[in-house]
Amino acid sequence: MNSFFFHRVAASFVIALLSSIILTPLAIRLSEYFKVLDKPSPRKVHLEPKGRLGGLAIYVAFLIGIFVPLEMCWPLKTAISIDGSITGFLLSSAIIIILGIADDKYDLSPRFKFLVQLIAASILVIFGLKIEMISGMQVGTRFDLGLLKIPATIIWVVAITNMINFIDGLDGLAAGITAIASITLIIVNILDKLSINSCVMLAATAGACIGFLKYNFYPARIFMGDCGATFLGFTLGVTSVMGAFKSATLAIVLVPFLVLLIPILDMIYAIIRRISKEMPPHIADKEHLHHQFLELGLSHKQAVFILYLIAISLSFFSIGMSKVNNIKAIFLLFLICLLFVIGLIRLRHVINSRRIKNGRKDEGCGDDKR
Repeated sequence: MNSFFFHRVAASFVIALLSSIILTPLAIRLSEYFKVLDKPSPRKVHLEPKGRLGGLAIYVAFLIGIFVPLEMCWPLKTAISIDGSITGFLLSSAIIIILGIADDKYDLSPRFKFLVQLIAASILVIFGLKIEMISGMQVGTRFDLGLLKIPATIIWVVAITNMINFIDGLDGLAAGITAIASITLIIVNILDKLSINSCVMLAATAGACIGFLKYNFYPARIFMGDCGATFLGFTLGVTSVMGAFKSATLAIVLVPFLVLLIPILDMIYAIIRRISKEMPPHIADKEHLHHQFLELGLSHKQAVFILYLIAISLSFFSIGMSKVNNIKAIFLLFLICLLFVIGLIRLRHVINSRRIKNGRKDEGCGDDKR
């Protein structure tokens, strides 16, 4: 990858960051004008109504970042190269954004949102973006997924789309975790010489998130809302398919699972927890990992910084895992997942013991998103 490639990635990151810083105050005013506000409730940690259109600022900043002109000539040479996959992403991501804004304003039903997300993911497939093959244990061996290409792609993208929403519960958490994941995936893409477009999109994502943190870090002036969380998850899912999943090395294919381990396991744990209580999986509660850190007595900032540190540690492991053989990579991923699950069980035990001691039951649930 030559210097022009790094110029494209750096330009996308910087322009998206600056655009996010400039546009987010406008999103704050739009949220207040159209009354798209997240109001306080028993399961939320903020005490005043906050705007929920921060995701719109992230989205526009992202678009500015990927379409920044690199040379003042005609036709314009932008940071991203337009092809079928990018066209499909632009169309489907616009649907995700419109859906998210409508949900932030009108609180749409989970079934309707899920259906629209399936349609958006299907558009990607129609435009040629699919998980074509899966890498084997031996380096260079790949197996065609055949009829499973389409469902595998749709399931992955829709799952990751909703994943970021599950951790969007503390000021700055979702944006920070996404930025860390994006930068890590850029490094892995560069090391394995994977998709350039994926790197540009990830750079714009990281820049937009970091710029947004100026207004979203505790105490937040605005939230990214369902609009921002689902767009970020959708983008991470798409860039994984464009980049890491195209690798002939299984170790690199496993990288997205490790770098996104916090939101993935938190989402799985939340679904299992709610089903075990005979609750619909979409009904929100105050039992997420970040909520449990607060219940341990950590401050808002401390809980977020600890999760940042965990995410950064996972990023280092992810980069290291991309350079080892497949057997070691699988063992490393299994070991980290096992330690993570043991930690969650131990954390849950400590909190339950405290609640019993204090004569409290599990926290109540509600239909809120944060």
